[in-house]
Amino acid sequence: MATHGPHGPTFAAWLALQLRMRRLSHEQLARRSGVHRSTITRLASGERRPTLETARRLASALTGGRGESSAAATFFADDLGATIADPIARVERALRGDASLSEEGLRRVMRLYLQARRRD
Repeated sequence: MATHGPHGPTFAAWLALQLRMRRLSHEQLARRSGVHRSTITRLASGERRPTLETARRLASALTGGRGESSAAATFFADDLGATIADPIARVERALRGDASLSEEGLRRVMRLYLQARRRD
């Protein structure tokens, strides 16, 4: 499995990281997301690319509904080789790639970042 495409981590690499960070199996994610386990296995191995709807469902299940469209759209776009022009999405993507940062820590850093952007 390739972990990076020309524009950043692949969806497969992101999905594998999210599963490891949350200590979830493919079966557990399937139950949470409504996406079939075999589809998740193929996505995690890089054998398949997700549709945008599948990416959203997985991201929603992984994030508890917080920021799922941003996470899904960011990694879905990267997996297809699109560039991300939105600096907020790039910052969130970078933070989500840090395995040592908890979901709560990510939210705190993003709040500070957004406050700083509003002040400038």
